[in-house]
Amino acid sequence: MKIHEYQAKEVLAHYGITVPSSRLASSAEEAGQATQDLGGKAVLKAQVHAGGRGQGGGIKVVNSPDEARPAAASMLGSNLVTHQTGPEGAPVSHILVEELAVIDRELYLAITIDRDFRGPVMLASSAGGINIEEVAATRPQDIYMEPLSPILALMPFQTRRLTAKLGLTGPSVQSATQIMNALYKVFTELDCSLAEINPLVVTSQGGLVALDAKVN
Repeated sequence: MKIHEYQAKEVLAHYGITVPSSRLASSAEEAGQATQDLGGKAVLKAQVHAGGRGQGGGIKVVNSPDEARPAAASMLGSNLVTHQTGPEGAPVSHILVEELAVIDRELYLAITIDRDFRGPVMLASSAGGINIEEVAATRPQDIYMEPLSPILALMPFQTRRLTAKLGLTGPSVQSATQIMNALYKVFTELDCSLAEINPLVVTSQGGLVALDAKVN
């Protein structure tokens, strides 16, 4: 199962994880109207099955509907080339138009299958918003891992340990705990090989929002 970002966010929202307000657009006019509906400013995100969209020009911030239309037109119908697509790129037929988030911190949270543990593990890092493979190669100490027992599942002491390592305090601890438990349900109930939020952002009010997501 490989789904687009907007579909992954629909899954997360169904499980109670907060995601930004957004609209899906397949034309420049739709992108302009969506930007207007979201308050006049937005981020346009090409919907392709590949990471590294920002470096390839697949993510653009626009400050008005008039900016959104030509920005969307340049993306739609193009082949987006990233480090994960190869030189041929991936065709862009839809754009996710999303409200801008006020970001205080960017975190990483995921559940995947670990070959050494031979089972699922929850990964968390305070170095969110960038390629997690890069963090693993250059700063492995910044990735925290909790093996998940298929019998005991995700335990409260594990969420407490992860929130502490991420340096979360106050209301953010409760929000992060709820998101960790919800992500575990996504992973197990949908039989995933990967459920990832990158970045999971902490807003200026202390809330947590899934700004990007993968569910495979």
